Amino acid sequence: MIGISSWAARGQYVITGRVTDAKNGDPLPFATVGIKGKNIGIQTSFEGVFTLRTKVLGDSIYVSTVGYKTKMKVLDPKASNQTIDFQLMPETRALDEVVVYSGENPAFKILRKLRENAEKNDRKRLTAYEYDSYSKMELDVDNISEKFKKKKVMKQIQGAIDKFEKLAGEDGKPVIPTFISETVSKFYYRESPFRKKEMILKNNVKGVGVKEGGFVSQLVGGNLLANYNFYDNFVPFLGKDIISPVGDNWKGTYQWYLSDTTDIDGHICYGMEFDPKNDKDLVFTGKAYIDTTSFALVQIDATVGSEANINFIDKIKISQELEQTPEGAWLPAKTRFLIDIAELTKGSAGMLLKMYISNRNFVINQPKPLAFYDLGIEVAEDAKEPDPKFWQEARHEPMTAQDLLASKLIDTVRNVPIVRTYVEIAEIVASGYKRFGGIEVGPYLYALAFNKIEGMRVRLGFRTNAQFSKKWVFKGFLGYGTKDQVLKYGGEADYIFSKRHWTVAGIKHTYDLERIGLTPELIADNKIFYAFTRWGNYTGAFFRTENEVFFKTEPTKGIMFSASFTQRSFDPLFKFQYRTQPDLGSLSPSKAYYDDTFFTLEARFAKNETYIMDGNERVTLGTKRVPVVTLTYQRGVKGVMSADFNYERFTAKVFQTFRLGTLGRSSYTLQAGYTPSHLPAPLLFPHLGNQTFFFNRAAFNTMHYFEFVSDKYASLQYTHDFDGLLFNRIPAIRQLKWRFLVSANVLFGSQSNDNLKLMDEAMPVFDPRHKQVEPKYNFSALDPSIPYAEVGYGIDNILKIFRLQAFHRLTYLDHLSPDGKRPDKFTIKASVHFSF
Repeated sequence: MIGISSWAARGQYVITGRVTDAKNGDPLPFATVGIKGKNIGIQTSFEGVFTLRTKVLGDSIYVSTVGYKTKMKVLDPKASNQTIDFQLMPETRALDEVVVYSGENPAFKILRKLRENAEKNDRKRLTAYEYDSYSKMELDVDNISEKFKKKKVMKQIQGAIDKFEKLAGEDGKPVIPTFISETVSKFYYRESPFRKKEMILKNNVKGVGVKEGGFVSQLVGGNLLANYNFYDNFVPFLGKDIISPVGDNWKGTYQWYLSDTTDIDGHICYGMEFDPKNDKDLVFTGKAYIDTTSFALVQIDATVGSEANINFIDKIKISQELEQTPEGAWLPAKTRFLIDIAELTKGSAGMLLKMYISNRNFVINQPKPLAFYDLGIEVAEDAKEPDPKFWQEARHEPMTAQDLLASKLIDTVRNVPIVRTYVEIAEIVASGYKRFGGIEVGPYLYALAFNKIEGMRVRLGFRTNAQFSKKWVFKGFLGYGTKDQVLKYGGEADYIFSKRHWTVAGIKHTYDLERIGLTPELIADNKIFYAFTRWGNYTGAFFRTENEVFFKTEPTKGIMFSASFTQRSFDPLFKFQYRTQPDLGSLSPSKAYYDDTFFTLEARFAKNETYIMDGNERVTLGTKRVPVVTLTYQRGVKGVMSADFNYERFTAKVFQTFRLGTLGRSSYTLQAGYTPSHLPAPLLFPHLGNQTFFFNRAAFNTMHYFEFVSDKYASLQYTHDFDGLLFNRIPAIRQLKWRFLVSANVLFGSQSNDNLKLMDEAMPVFDPRHKQVEPKYNFSALDPSIPYAEVGYGIDNILKIFRLQAFHRLTYLDHLSPDGKRPDKFTIKASVHFSF
């Protein structure tokens, strides 16, 4: 317990209680509890609990803390022991309205000392650390209005609502649990080279829509996602970079107020309140406790309000209590974070995500071998543990009455039929598949399309999941066009040798209608874009048969090697020919199709990349501060499976996203490719254009499909998002939370004379395997001295989900595209995406 007063004698009166947020029931740590009119007070613990002992009793007791309205309650003068709980309502307060200093703010000296001593207090000074961890996560429905209570789904769980209303207290609001989990884990961290790992030893997960599988089990551990370090300049949260109040920009971004000094577990600390200078920025408000001797951060309570430029969020709150190690560095002993998700529509309910993490048994400066960290999250085979007796002993602190009731009522909520229906719909929207046990049908994005070649195209696909097999993965699809009346199909079988080192082998066969420059291997990362390229005129169409065997493995963390052997056919539906003997000039015979057999070797380097397993699929959590590099080599082998060409292709790709301080976040993609071989244009390097209405980050958005092709090229695509930095400072529109962004795309490329001659008009000897119903395609090369260039600017976060971006084409303004059309000198692209 944390005490303000200096006495230690046992008093005649004992007042106990718990202080919570009235909206969501979250405990409020570090709140001041005092007797009105008396110099008697104490602070709540990390769990929001207080025990106040006094020999003198006043007529009332009060509670106050940063960001909440002060609350007062009457004391019973006759009772020696009283239990009084408080539910505080949030309140917005600006420190600059009440604090005036003559001379330098006294808080500044303390904060300068904190930064001067950060190197010795920061946990990053340790070569390694590990600890035992207990975490509890809960997802609730909150902000339950009277109108929402009248909905059918709520009437079916009215009994649960009544119980939670009673437990919430006289001033509190009820929340309905939909998910609750407890986890015991072991967390490991290594500073150089940077590695981290969490081993999930035991967990118990109950919730609406929760199914067997490792995905949820890995997320509930918490330490990989919630290991916040406020000494860093930015605190990452939900993909956003929130400016740390004790980072290097403490003075430029925040206003500070020295409020008190407090004894926290034997450390005399300065109590320091802080508010942002601009509440629309990604910033906190709250209170920090800084040790008066070491100037280390001992505790912090930091909140991001609804005013900040974050979508769908009413509040983000992070509370952290740190413990000093023998080496002097401080490690997080307790962390609590809360995300209050706003109601999407008027009269609907919101959601509340709460997590509590308690760490103990710290071991420092004993790094494990690098191979130990290869699997960032590992779930023990016997991790599932539903036995209540085990958790009674495993918990670092006993569960509250509200936690116990939530656990009991989860089954009531999740068994309501309409709730199960909502969950299934949400799963289909999120994954694109409808699950039937071990088989999933989809994706729905590819189910229907209309285009000039196929008419109405219908497609039905499936895939298996971990419930079917934890080793084997099967995929397949059938497609049919009402106009061309051709059946398309595909099948794939994969075998997972190892999930730790992600070693997979597979074989697949497909027959489908594709478009030049828009094949799955080129744009598979953007499934929405690929789906919409199947609509409309469908120029550059060709039938392709593909057979492939592949193998990939990650021998060590961050390095992936892949190898494949592929055979493809190219049967265009447009007038196409190339010279089979270009040395003969106009006398060269021509061919209207080709077959291609090649093998591919690829190496991908992604230092510090962390993955979690979603059944039989790996989901990346991204890399930290470093670029992702991919190197690819392809070798065509003439004569093997009727292949027409020998060739070599070399490609390299670098992608990185990085922070530019308070200016926002940048990302770039740098690519280069080269082939010394003589090949028809479709086998060179097609540059991705975009003739849809949708923005595509990987495309040149003013370029037409297959407008340019090169046998050697280098390109740079750069985007910078100001994260609301500019619009947050314009009073008329700052409430809209728009975000301004700029981009630039530059491409240098060329074709050799030999490759240009290969596509010259040849003797009209056509022998197509499919009737060529479309006009001839023109394959153009870039001038090696003139780059293709476009610039863009736009507004993101329109109505929280829309993005509009304008692009100007700067070069090749009079160039005709392959379909004979003039280029788009100016275009506007749109996209829909959900982001915080």
